[in-house]
Amino acid sequence: MRSLTRRVAALALVSTIALAGCSGGGSDGDSPSDDTTSASPSADAPTDEAPEEDVEAPDGDTIQGTGYSFTVPDGWAKPEQDIPGTEQTDTFAADLDDADGFADNVNVIRLDPAPIDDLDQLEDGLKAELEGAGSKDVTVGDRTEIDGDETVSISSVQSQNGNDYLTDQFNAIHAGVSYVITFSFSDTVSEDDRSALAASVLSSWKWNV
Repeated sequence: MRSLTRRVAALALVSTIALAGCSGGGSDGDSPSDDTTSASPSADAPTDEAPEEDVEAPDGDTIQGTGYSFTVPDGWAKPEQDIPGTEQTDTFAADLDDADGFADNVNVIRLDPAPIDDLDQLEDGLKAELEGAGSKDVTVGDRTEIDGDETVSISSVQSQNGNDYLTDQFNAIHAGVSYVITFSFSDTVSEDDRSALAASVLSSWKWNV
């Protein structure tokens, strides 16, 4: 069981760390810069809040994944350039207008079949593995729902090249498949803003299988 939880956690970490190199560029499809600038000093550890039923969905593009879709905020899109290290992601999108040196982003890893089908074990395993992999301030949040499926949530502080950034992960199991949804933010983004954005995006999530 431990090796299975490590597989999930490791894949999630790979994607968020790689996407940290995607910095904001132009808008409306312009490719983001390859350069990564220094982040601000680390922020307080984030915590997750369950999306409310009346949360308004974003007004940007709809991202189509394998068996699901979701909508991102206006100005977010898949960068035109390839981002090294994201080959295992099923979908990802970033804030291409972000100007603080770190493009806030969301990515989804799809594992078929799900390595773990019990949310309690998944929750405990992910926390232990993230901490074991060097993540800081790992915090298990309240369970939420994504289009009717109960979902584990866990937040942490990651570091790349000595700079911290923040991640909020949501892990759902649907039709025997595990979906790891990771939001990554610069550490200048407040907890309230992170929670609001994640709740908005997740409120738009639709299963297609």
